[in-house]
Order: sequence, then C-alpha cells, then structure tokens
Amino acid sequence: MIIKRRENILKALAFLVAVYISFQLRLKWSTRSSFSDIAHEEVEVAEYMQWIQQQEPKINQLNPTTESSSGFTTTSTPKIKHNTFLITRRSCTQHYDLLLIISSAPGNFERRNNIRKTWAFERSAKPRWTSVFLVAETRDEGVSNLLLEEDEALKDLVRASYYDYYYNQTHKIKMGFEWAVRYCNFSFLLKLDDDVFVHIPRVLSFLCAPTTPKKKLYAGNHYKNNHVARVGKWKVSYEEYNETTYPDFCPGFGYILSHDVVIAFVDTFSSFPYFRLDDVYVGMLASKNGLNITNNVGFEVWHPPQYVCIPTNDTLVRHDVGEECQMKMFNLAIFPEYLNGLAHTA
Repeated sequence: MIIKRRENILKALAFLVAVYISFQLRLKWSTRSSFSDIAHEEVEVAEYMQWIQQQEPKINQLNPTTESSSGFTTTSTPKIKHNTFLITRRSCTQHYDLLLIISSAPGNFERRNNIRKTWAFERSAKPRWTSVFLVAETRDEGVSNLLLEEDEALKDLVRASYYDYYYNQTHKIKMGFEWAVRYCNFSFLLKLDDDVFVHIPRVLSFLCAPTTPKKKLYAGNHYKNNHVARVGKWKVSYEEYNETTYPDFCPGFGYILSHDVVIAFVDTFSSFPYFRLDDVYVGMLASKNGLNITNNVGFEVWHPPQYVCIPTNDTLVRHDVGEECQMKMFNLAIFPEYLNGLAHTA
C-alpha cells in the first residue's frame, strides 16, 4: 500500500512538472520559432497557479495524465454527407497555420496522453497550430467505452466507422484528410503516427522559410524508386499493383501537405483506386496530381546511436520514439544547453 501510494505521488509530481513546462510554452509557441527563445522566458507564479486551478476539473475527468482541449466545437450546420468512413463532425474554431493529424490505434491511450503532455500541448489564446488524433472503431467493448469518454472530455479525436486494422491505414488518412478539408481552416497539414517526436517550432520555421513552397507542397523524407515487395510484411500481389517500383513518396510516420494539396487529394479519392499501403497511396495521389516532393533531412527515419532519445540539430520529426523517450526529447528541445553534454554520454 505504501509503495503504491508513493508511486501515485511520483506520477502526480511528474505530471505537474510536465504541465508547468508546457504552460511556459503556451504563450510563446504561437509567436516564437525556436525552443531556445522559449526556454529563457519567465512565467509569473500567480498566473500559473490560477491557470492550473482552472484546468484541474478538466484533468480529473479522465485521469491525472490527460489534458483538455478547447480548440474545437461540434458543428451546428446540417449534416454533410461524407465520402469516407468519417463520422466526427467537430469543427475547428479558428484558422491554424499548422494542423497536425496523428494516426493512433484505439487502445493507445498512454501514447496519446504522452503526446498531449509534451509536444502537442498548446494553450495560447490563439495558437498557430493544433492537433487531433485519427482513431477508428474497436471490437473491444471496454476500449470502445473509454474512447467515448476520452472524446467527450478532450474533444481531440477524429473518428471513423471502420474497424481498426494495420492494412486499413489508408482509410484512416482518407477520413482524416476529409475532416481537415470539411471542418478545419488551415495553411499546412502535418500527418503523423503516434510513435514520433515533433519539434513544432522548427516545423513552423521550416514552413515560414522563403525557400519552402507555400502551395503544391508535399514535404518529408523522400523515398525514390522503391521496389515493390512481393514477400514479407509489405508484400503486394501483381493483381494489386503490377509495376516493379512505386511512385516517389514519403514514409507515413510524418509528412507535410499544403492546404491546396489536401483539397486536391480529397477530390481525387473518388476517381482513384484504393491501395492499402497508405504512404505509397499518398505518393500515388501526388504523382497523379503532378506534385514533386520537397525533401527535408529533419524527417528522421533513423538516428545516430549517440542520439537515442536526443534530438539532432536537424530534427523536425523523429520516427519510432517510445513513450519513455517523449518527455526526455521534449525537455532536451526546451533546454538545448544540456544537449551537447548528453550527446557525448548517450
């Protein structure tokens, strides 16, 4: 009993530290472009205490590690007929420079909570970006009930009517793109998986750079001339696809699309055949719409051994980041002065 109580106290303290760090960012991320600027700003203690008291009832609706979002509202317009499996009709309440849509399995509650506590945490009065999780149905009644509670409390789930399965990911991005176009006003969309770390100020800085196209943008880690696998996890039959190589594409853990591109993709859905490898499917849509890929080394599929749980100087989106690494990478991004020392000892 004593050990359990001690664990609960430690969890509560860790949560308060995460919230305090995130609160320091809430007014800064909407205007700043680097974590080094944000880290040296001071926050009034009285203001912080007032804010945490306001958030406490929302936090307690689920558990001590979740946050509430107020950037969305249920639409009051007549029901629109959806062309995908989309069932969510919640709308964005403002324009966003960047909309993050994060693919997540129904049962990945801890992953979503860790993301909410770290890089997806936004609390400015008018943030430049916001995030939602794309979630399908599950046959597990307990998980399904918890999803309903999560959606009601946090209002950051975009849900689909099909059952979740690895090779249904194309359905998920299609419904996510449709929701974005129909219910949100944004300039750029960043599609992500829930096992990544994102350095949001660097992403915003990349999008603001004069060399980054503001239209017809499809950016990420550029995969060229990928051969079609006929065996293994990603095997594809000749009936599904009879070419030897795929069109160029970006791996699905993270890529950016400008608003006009998302619209073009949604318009193309009805006339383009379904393909179950979602990242390849997006590459096919890009090829059909005559788009070129903007490569950026900051979309990191792998990382050097000395950078386990540590951002590199280029990191925009890091693939395959476990729950134990999320907070560490987030803290290192906030306090970059510690980065060099840790890189040598990793």
